[in-house]
Amino acid sequence: MTHAVDVVEAAAIALHQGSWIPSGDERALGQAFFSHRAALEQRLLPGMPASQDPQGWVTQHVLWLQDAAALADQLVAQWYAYLPGSYMTALLAAYADRIRPVLPLAARLHESWEAERPEPLTQETVAWWEEWHMPAAERKQLDELTHQTIIIGSVLVTAVGDN
Repeated sequence: MTHAVDVVEAAAIALHQGSWIPSGDERALGQAFFSHRAALEQRLLPGMPASQDPQGWVTQHVLWLQDAAALADQLVAQWYAYLPGSYMTALLAAYADRIRPVLPLAARLHESWEAERPEPLTQETVAWWEEWHMPAAERKQLDELTHQTIIIGSVLVTAVGDN
């Protein structure tokens, strides 16, 4: 028998073993999360020029994560009374919880941008500003956090897709 180490792994195991077959309401919640998350805009800090890189600025990713966590929290708050103890609400709560460590970084980036916006606002100066305000170790943590949310997202996709 496989033993889960957290709710994400427990949900994945339950899906795989067939002990959790998401209800219509659970699938609706997951679908709502994915549709609203897909609609989240890539925000820039005020006055920040768009990046010429198709992936955008790292700052945009941080702000998107902030918005995705808020969305997950909002949906859990709205649906928890209907789905108490559900793996789906637990997965969305875990998604927001995994992102939560990035929230102080998002706030710090806003404050730093307001206090010391680079001049002139070119691709090079903004790239330098990001490197200065998000050192390599912090970017590595951001990558790890993003990877963890991808894992949770994979379990959510599986749950929404299973009928």
